[in-house]
Amino acid sequence: MSTVWDRTTEFLGDNLASLTPIALFGIFLPLALIGNLMPLMGAVGLAGSSVVGIVVVILSLASNWGAVAVTALALDPAAGRASAVRTANRRFLPILGVNVIALVGLFLVFLPAMVGFAMSGIPTDQMTGDMTGAQPSLETINAPIVLFASLYTLALLPVLLWIVARLSVIIPILVDERRGLGAFAQAFRLTRGSALKIMGVMLLYLIVSQVAGLAARMVAGAVFGIVLGGLGPMSLSGILTASVVAIVSTIFLVLAVAFLAKLYLALRDARARSAHLDAPVVGA
Repeated sequence: MSTVWDRTTEFLGDNLASLTPIALFGIFLPLALIGNLMPLMGAVGLAGSSVVGIVVVILSLASNWGAVAVTALALDPAAGRASAVRTANRRFLPILGVNVIALVGLFLVFLPAMVGFAMSGIPTDQMTGDMTGAQPSLETINAPIVLFASLYTLALLPVLLWIVARLSVIIPILVDERRGLGAFAQAFRLTRGSALKIMGVMLLYLIVSQVAGLAARMVAGAVFGIVLGGLGPMSLSGILTASVVAIVSTIFLVLAVAFLAKLYLALRDARARSAHLDAPVVGA
């Protein structure tokens, strides 16, 4: 993993000029707009929230396209930014289709827990952390179902983390090898024996990125709130705070995408060397 990290930092340092436009317009701008639009959800009526939701989905797709372009550039820096953009345009729809299939699978895996919590008698708003409503009585809560849903979710989390680790290089595979659904099997083949290391890197990344994002939001919100006033939706201080958070998110996203691309190359080359060594020698 240290070698992959060194190759990632080397790529970022050597290709900053090519990366910057993609990161700026393909990742930062959509994330900044999403950060400013999300507070409007629920505050602009049903029709307005629907429009905002559609715009947020479009912007999310745009940021995903930016991540694909960064992946293409990391896989072949010598080809340049124009080639990475063309590759992203060409491979975006297949990648989107595979992502939709993965999300459907994830939904089906968690469906028993969701059904259990829905039948538990606990109000939905309180499941999401809103404790302002009336508290349910113990008679209305189905304790066995709550226990089942909770244990099912807890047992599923490490399994899900392992699966995500095994599929961590699926986007580089889709970009580089032009595969379809076969990318799932190829990802499992390449990450065989490396899942625990990848899981450790993923956990470290999640912790650091979440802490950095939270710190950026708190510090920027406090500074801009004091200097410019309140942090209401679409206020100047709110826009600037969302922009700072988007900058931090963009940095971590570019770092993660580039790392996974270099990880894919390392795993692919290691698998190719292993296959070459295991191949029988002709004439022996």
